[in-house]
Amino acid sequence: MSFQLVKLHATASTNEELKVRFRESELPNLTTIYTDHQTAGKGQMGSSWVSEPFKNLTFSVLLSNLNAEFTDFEINKLVTVVLVEWLREKLQIQAVIKWPNDILSVRHKLAGVLIENIYKGNSRACSIIGIGLNVNQMDFPDLEKAISLNQITNKTYDLELLLIDFLQALQKALANPGEAISRYEQHLFKYHQEARFQIDGKELTARVEGVDDTGRLILISNTYGRSTYGLKQVKWVY
Repeated sequence: MSFQLVKLHATASTNEELKVRFRESELPNLTTIYTDHQTAGKGQMGSSWVSEPFKNLTFSVLLSNLNAEFTDFEINKLVTVVLVEWLREKLQIQAVIKWPNDILSVRHKLAGVLIENIYKGNSRACSIIGIGLNVNQMDFPDLEKAISLNQITNKTYDLELLLIDFLQALQKALANPGEAISRYEQHLFKYHQEARFQIDGKELTARVEGVDDTGRLILISNTYGRSTYGLKQVKWVY
């Protein structure tokens, strides 16, 4: 195992904790902070990530040696593909990537990914990969479309062993990141299919054509034709 694990009993945000530590000292690639209780977890665009203490995986991974040629969105592709393929191959969980950063199983949210990049000048110094994975939680009273591994498989999982296994899969993929990145659309939810969306306050049907190089969702609809959408410009109604 060639990555450093740091376990915290509780923290506001593993992403924030890892960012502070990175700025204070030199950390090895794949340094990972995980916690039993994340009190102020973050999702995309300032949304929150709520997780029952001691039941789920909430962790952040430092990626500091990725070639600068990879764009920020390609890092998102890499991480989400590795996560989905690990769930499928190691845990036999049917999972897909719901743009921009959710992992679904049986049309329910199983995991979320939040990637934050730290720049020094014009160069990306590192990427902080935050992942929340619902593991042993059995009840989601405030989250209608959430699901956990336990609910899918009726098994209870050792959180640290699960984390180490995922990190090994990520480490393996980093040997040839372009290969994993190229498989992104294979795992994209509703790829080349129609789905329901809310755009400009109106609900409509659109065909998912993919994602462009900047990470914008490409949709074709009768209302707008072929159009691209950034975060918060479109909402899934699936």
